[in-house]
Amino acid sequence: MAAAHASLLAHLDAARDSNTLSLAYASIGDEGCNPVARFVRDNSLLKSLDLRGNNIRADGAVVLAHAIKNNDSLQSVCLKWNHIGSHPRGIQAICDVLKTNKTITQLDLRNNKIEAEGGAALAEMLKGNSTVTHIDMSWNDLGVEGGKALLEGIQTNHALLDCQLSGNRIAEDTLHAIAYLLRRNRMQSSTGASLGNSLPAQNLDSSFNPQNMNNSSATTQMMGTATPRGRDGRSSPLAQAGAGLIGDTSYMRSTGGAGGSPTQSPPQSAPSAQQLAHQNFNQSTPQRGARDVSSDEMALKLLQRERDFANTEDARFFGEIAEYIDLLQLDVARNKKYRMDSEERERVVTKGFMEREMRYAAEMRELEQLLAKAKADKDDLIREVDHLNNEIERVKTEKNHTIQDRLKLEEIARATADRLRCDIRDGLTVKADLETEIYKVKRRQQEEEEENQRLRTYLARCKEDLEKALR
Repeated sequence: MAAAHASLLAHLDAARDSNTLSLAYASIGDEGCNPVARFVRDNSLLKSLDLRGNNIRADGAVVLAHAIKNNDSLQSVCLKWNHIGSHPRGIQAICDVLKTNKTITQLDLRNNKIEAEGGAALAEMLKGNSTVTHIDMSWNDLGVEGGKALLEGIQTNHALLDCQLSGNRIAEDTLHAIAYLLRRNRMQSSTGASLGNSLPAQNLDSSFNPQNMNNSSATTQMMGTATPRGRDGRSSPLAQAGAGLIGDTSYMRSTGGAGGSPTQSPPQSAPSAQQLAHQNFNQSTPQRGARDVSSDEMALKLLQRERDFANTEDARFFGEIAEYIDLLQLDVARNKKYRMDSEERERVVTKGFMEREMRYAAEMRELEQLLAKAKADKDDLIREVDHLNNEIERVKTEKNHTIQDRLKLEEIARATADRLRCDIRDGLTVKADLETEIYKVKRRQQEEEEENQRLRTYLARCKEDLEKALR
């Protein structure tokens, strides 16, 4: 655990000068959200945050929401494959922050087990937010009630362009209504002031009636299949739709969309509109940078014809043409965004290269100074080594003289020791002889004392006998 925390801190420290932070599938959990939140709060360059597959639950989402609130540069947040819906407070905290956020445009909450309460929180966020343009809520559990709440929030939101809702068990009519509102927002975004003068937003909202829309299977699944995905490796439906429309003009007549069933041919007015749409596309493709006014007018007419349809086939036909034009416009906007992101990354990378080059130049100067100092130190060390070698030779010579003197002294000591040992042996021999003589003398003295004692005893007895005789 400590090693994982240290690795996370090291990764954050390495990314402190980057505008992108990716911790995909790092399994940081709620505990790892605290250092990530500090990084997001303190990094003013951060634009993209990717925390997919990290087992982040509601508590971690609350911590991240507080950090996002204090960041004024973040534009994209990816939290897919987590568990933010474990408690309503997780998604509620994120939505409360996004309500007033002015920079985040993309939010990815795929597969987070978000339920109907989360859908209501998202709806309230969309009512107050005018910045988020892309939301991915695929494979959650919003249900029928969550879908209705989300529809209510999108009705008053004119900034959201893409909302993925696959796998949420939302009613088909709700999905189709949301698709219509998103198409309305994309049309307003592409036409700009021209659409504001010709077809005000309130007119679209007031004329919108989900009961009049076609409920075919292709339309109800539009949120999951018809909107282009990002750069995540999936094939773009834009390429499929473009190949179908340009390569075969009977595509829209014979099918109801990506997965629809064959239908009857539309009225006679439909082919002319289709040809006009193809002509407008062919004219506008070479000059995407400067959109022609006729493209906006054609898109406006198609949206009006879809609203005022005569029968279901006509409505489906014009709706699919309008959807194809929306896909092309989204593709143009996405390419512009990618180009701007690439230019921003190139600017940041170039700035980093220049800073690193200046730092490397300073380091090279320091290294050159250190090299000169090292050479001077090397010369000093060479002189010192020569002096030490001379001292070593002198010491060796003295050592040899000392060894010779020691050998001489050892010879003298051995000779002296031998002479002393001889003297000691002679002394011991003399000592033994003297001890023998002393023993003999002591023995004679003892014998003389015994003889003296015997004589004294004899004299005493003689004296007694003499005294007896005299008496």
